Amino acid sequence: MGKHLGNWRYLLPACAVAALAACGDDASRDISGTAAVGAALAGASVQLHDTQGQVRQATTDASGAFRLAGVTDGAVMVRCDGGLAKGNANRQQLHGLVQAGQTINCTPLTELALWKLLDGPPARVFDSFGPDHATRLTADAIAAAEQAVLDALAEGAAVDIDPAAVPRRWHDTPLAAGNPGDPHDAALDAMRDAIADQAALDLMGEMVVHGVCRADDTCG
Repeated sequence: MGKHLGNWRYLLPACAVAALAACGDDASRDISGTAAVGAALAGASVQLHDTQGQVRQATTDASGAFRLAGVTDGAVMVRCDGGLAKGNANRQQLHGLVQAGQTINCTPLTELALWKLLDGPPARVFDSFGPDHATRLTADAIAAAEQAVLDALAEGAAVDIDPAAVPRRWHDTPLAAGNPGDPHDAALDAMRDAIADQAALDLMGEMVVHGVCRADDTCG
């Protein structure tokens, strides 16, 4: 009897360790995405920030794709810096988000939608992204933010993107950068000339949040 009890003494801690490992697997997922400005952003630095303050890093490949393994479940933000678009240096810092999925994009469209969702520059929120920010990421809020972006682009930058041609939830819909047959990529191409640098992107963000006339001081 004593021998059997001794065996259980060693078996129980082993089972506990196995259970914890299984729980860890259930509470994480792999996330992949694309950084693009119409053209793919190759060699861009990607940082991922979850609501628990953990940060992971990756680099995009030639197609703008990146992948991060073992990401904690729940909302996360990404920041994409640098890289080359068709051999030209990227001049925009871009952000993206996902609530619970496995795809996250980093584009001017995701940047502008985040301006609306976070009521200001995403860069201001990224380092402190937490549960309070994640509560704003409802389906209705995301849909409203996307519509605000489309309205501001048409009015403020004369970029009239056909809403029917752009996928809803563009922040987590798979994107084929540099593919003119992908309507998502075509929308980014339409934006590229009108919003070519960080200053233009920030001004458009102000228009998304506050309206065109307030952002460019033309209110009567």
